[in-house]
Amino acid sequence: MLFSGTRLGARIVDVAVADGRITAIEAEGTLTGDGEVVEGGWLTPPMAEPHVHLDAALLGARRPNRSGTLREGIANWAVLREGLTEADVRDRALDTAERYATRGTLRIRTHVDTGSLLAVEALVGLKATMAARGVELQVVAFPQEGILRAPGRREQWETACRMGVDAIGAIPHFERTTDEGWRSVRLAFDLAEELDLPLDLHCDETDDPQSRNLEVVCAESIDRGWQGRVVCGHCTSLHSTNHPHAEKVMELVAEAGVQVVTNPLDNAVLQGRYDRYPKRRGLTRVDELWRFGAKVGIGHDSVQDPWYRLGTAHMLDPAYMLVHMSQLTGEHQMARVLDTLWGDNHLPWGSAPSLEVGGPARMLWWPSADPAQLLIERPLPRVLRGGVPFE
Repeated sequence: MLFSGTRLGARIVDVAVADGRITAIEAEGTLTGDGEVVEGGWLTPPMAEPHVHLDAALLGARRPNRSGTLREGIANWAVLREGLTEADVRDRALDTAERYATRGTLRIRTHVDTGSLLAVEALVGLKATMAARGVELQVVAFPQEGILRAPGRREQWETACRMGVDAIGAIPHFERTTDEGWRSVRLAFDLAEELDLPLDLHCDETDDPQSRNLEVVCAESIDRGWQGRVVCGHCTSLHSTNHPHAEKVMELVAEAGVQVVTNPLDNAVLQGRYDRYPKRRGLTRVDELWRFGAKVGIGHDSVQDPWYRLGTAHMLDPAYMLVHMSQLTGEHQMARVLDTLWGDNHLPWGSAPSLEVGGPARMLWWPSADPAQLLIERPLPRVLRGGVPFE
């Protein structure tokens, strides 16, 4: 294949692909080829999904969330979890991963509820199967209903963390007390140090401005020298906290090297549920985290699950929602949001794939080189997995 006059980074170039690899990158109008020629557009690395729940994906219709709240979503999931089978978990996860892949996402980090060791085993067992299909899967051991909230949950969580997962999770704001939430953070760090695994916590997914777990995570990360090994998802309380405190916390986030992953689709509808009017947007402070130099990721979070029924597995959708809800409609802001999908979203894997001569042709071709146009139309990209189109 030959991509002619195509945007790559900040340049307009010709890119030749053969035998699954990039064979040449030259100035526009330089290369010719006998195979298929694709004109114009934009070449990017594949996108990455840093935060989704494949164990619950596609289950929303089985037990609809009538109130639309986070708490009912958790309650409905607890009921659905009891009826899981290995085949059901595998089939839904593979179906959802296929949806992601055909929409340009070839790296997926999924949380799996440690309340179902069956689901943990099933998703860990899918990593090789997905790799054969060109999708890199990471699994986070996630205690949906807390580590300390009820007897037996800590033991289940610890067992799950030793089953071949890629990261250790926690949910401190869901524990019974503030002290137990902070204790759960330290337990997660202790176990992560023992197993030499990174951390990926659901953190302060609440409208309560007094929820202060994120700063505890940052302090532990700094004190233990864990910069760059910790992700915190949601962090929506930061939206509601007073500005002087938020400034302190965002400075800590940057110093601690903690990546904050915002999940705009879910939190646009789950937050502000206790408000009448005006209703809070509820998303974390993405633009201000950027101002402090913190790393931010964008997650889809839910694909038609008990929390959010409308998920499509197309990463341009949460990007589109983030642009609106966080008022990031400046041209440079929209470009940065898109760059996150094929840039900082890859940080849980170390770094984004590079597109260079001799490297694998794992990349996306978009029909427009204009970030605003991609957000307007949200088209499907053409997906190459090592040079083979994934149609």
